[in-house]
Amino acid sequence: MKLTWSRLARLSRKELRETLRDRRTILTLVLMPLLVYPLLSMALNRFLLSTGGPGESGFVVGVETSDEGDWLTSLINDPRSQPPEEIVKASGGNLAEFKVVVTDGTTPSEALLANDLDIAAKLEITAGEPSSITVTAFNGDQASHSARRILVERLQWLKLRDAVDLLKRVVPQFDTFDVHTDEIGEKPSGNVLGSVIPLVLVLMTITGAVYPAIDLTAGERERGTMEALMASPVPRWWLLLAKYIAVVTVALLTAIANLGAMYTTLTLTGLMPMLAGDGAGMGLSQVVQILMLLVLFSAFFAAVLLSLTSFARSFKEAQAYLIPVMLLSLAPAMLSLMPGIKLAGPLAVAPLINIVLLAREILSGDVPVLGASIAVVTTILYAAAALAIAAKLFGSDAVNRTSERSIGSLFRRPAQSSLVPNAGEAGMVLALLLPASFVVSNALMHWLRGQEGPVNVGLQLVLNACGLILAFGMIPLAATYLGRHRYRSTYRITKARLGYFAGAIVLALGGWAFAHEALVLADQWGIALLNEDQMERTRGLLDKWKTISPVLLLATMALAPAVVEELCFRGYLFSAFSTVLRPWQTIAVTSVLFGLFHVFVGSTLLVERFLPTTLLGFLLGWLAYRSGSVLPGMLMHFLHNGLLELVARYHEKLDFLGADLEASRHLPITWLALAGGFVVVGIVLVLLTKRPEPTSATVAVDGV
Repeated sequence: MKLTWSRLARLSRKELRETLRDRRTILTLVLMPLLVYPLLSMALNRFLLSTGGPGESGFVVGVETSDEGDWLTSLINDPRSQPPEEIVKASGGNLAEFKVVVTDGTTPSEALLANDLDIAAKLEITAGEPSSITVTAFNGDQASHSARRILVERLQWLKLRDAVDLLKRVVPQFDTFDVHTDEIGEKPSGNVLGSVIPLVLVLMTITGAVYPAIDLTAGERERGTMEALMASPVPRWWLLLAKYIAVVTVALLTAIANLGAMYTTLTLTGLMPMLAGDGAGMGLSQVVQILMLLVLFSAFFAAVLLSLTSFARSFKEAQAYLIPVMLLSLAPAMLSLMPGIKLAGPLAVAPLINIVLLAREILSGDVPVLGASIAVVTTILYAAAALAIAAKLFGSDAVNRTSERSIGSLFRRPAQSSLVPNAGEAGMVLALLLPASFVVSNALMHWLRGQEGPVNVGLQLVLNACGLILAFGMIPLAATYLGRHRYRSTYRITKARLGYFAGAIVLALGGWAFAHEALVLADQWGIALLNEDQMERTRGLLDKWKTISPVLLLATMALAPAVVEELCFRGYLFSAFSTVLRPWQTIAVTSVLFGLFHVFVGSTLLVERFLPTTLLGFLLGWLAYRSGSVLPGMLMHFLHNGLLELVARYHEKLDFLGADLEASRHLPITWLALAGGFVVVGIVLVLLTKRPEPTSATVAVDGV
């Protein structure tokens, strides 16, 4: 049966129609945004009005007579009653204003009880001057208590200035200490939107996705329609994909409805400027970015929900699984309310936490490029891994009502071995690779920087190689062991004809030059994101390379990446994706992944490395496909990296070859022409070499 995108679209529409018929979906999608946000805005408006600030004309103070009003006004406006300059500076230069009114026909206390005043004042006037002032606040009203505190402080400052002036007249040599204020740390933006909106959107998106996810899996199983659905002439993973699209659509529509209702309500009620403070607010560009982020978050959480509900045999069982997940989701969502938490380090790869923090950074107008890139990429990988788990469960006996399968069964090794992993397992490996490499490399470098004395460059290179082995070497190896796959066929460790090795050598002799030129051009065109300080550190590192052994340099920067990365990308991932993709598609996917993973280097985002690394990945993938082995690619990868590192180390000694790399970073035209000739010859050698005879392993992997 031929599968087409139109068939998938029809399946998705069918699942979406069934979901939208549920009244609970309509409730969360339409009624909640229409009802909740106006109510929340009214409550928030009342809260803001009652927790601190004065009204448009300042705090209103009521007195009983005009004499009391004149005296109190003169005391408030007396320059001596103003706080000292340092206190004004510490409060941001904002001083509360007071408006004194005479309560004709009623007492100030009665007017205060009627909520016509903020505070009431009673002045006792003796011999034409006030001898006692009583300030009354409304019990339980925060604004009234704030007004009383500020007015009492003003009057106390006036008394203190009078006392100091009198003391100086009596004792001229009298002096006292000065008080100064200072601030450290980063000033908060005051953007309440950046703290509240991520929390609300996470909760609403989760709410919108929960019921469709349960209904389309456990609900169908409970109604007895799952068996009939499994018997239809459509692959199970297509059915799951249609359900996934339906859940993502509902979750996204719910999030959009909540975002639109929130934006409209805040704009119409005038709360937007009040909540935005000094931050960027919530303009059109922020709304568009948040919508894009919601697409990503909806895709991630829908995959997580489907992977969990695929275990459940009933609606109640699915709810029991999801309630702890929803409660756990509140913890990272609450991080958006905490000051000082940044989208950096381990938080950039932590699922859900990174999306919440990225939403907050978007609304505050200060998005870190590295943290945002890592958050987006890792979330996509997590979603793919969760969907792979759901596909494994949805296509197994876990869909039957009599199944006794548990979550722990996912971690049991299969009873029988297999030649290669499947695409779902590759997705889970990819989901772990980036966060693992990011955390491991940064942890090792953090340990190295914590050592006493200058940084040992040789040790730094060794630690980089160890981090590469731990992430890109051990994770696929562990997945191969747990999946009980055969190592030789999984990693494509087979003999290759000599022509492929010869082609690999010639390709490496030419390819490194074009990779070097691509990096130089990226720097000149402004594509590189390194600032001047980082560039200076890089130049210093290159100078330090001259002091270490070239053997150590080649072992850590050429040999280790060649072996580990080829086993990972042209071995494990190539074998897994070849089971579901055509050869050219497999080469393209692994090449793009190869380029993406080279963009993230420690705590630095090197965008300029994507294009040359991806092109190198295409050559390595094509060589691996033609030869049926990972070994020629290892040789080419080693020679390519080795030549680049040696040129960087010995560039000042290459003048005799016509390359003045100190004056110009570009390679001579003759070098580039010679390199282009090597690339052409290498491609011809590979094409002329006879392909290996197909075996059971190559049929399973390459489809030949």
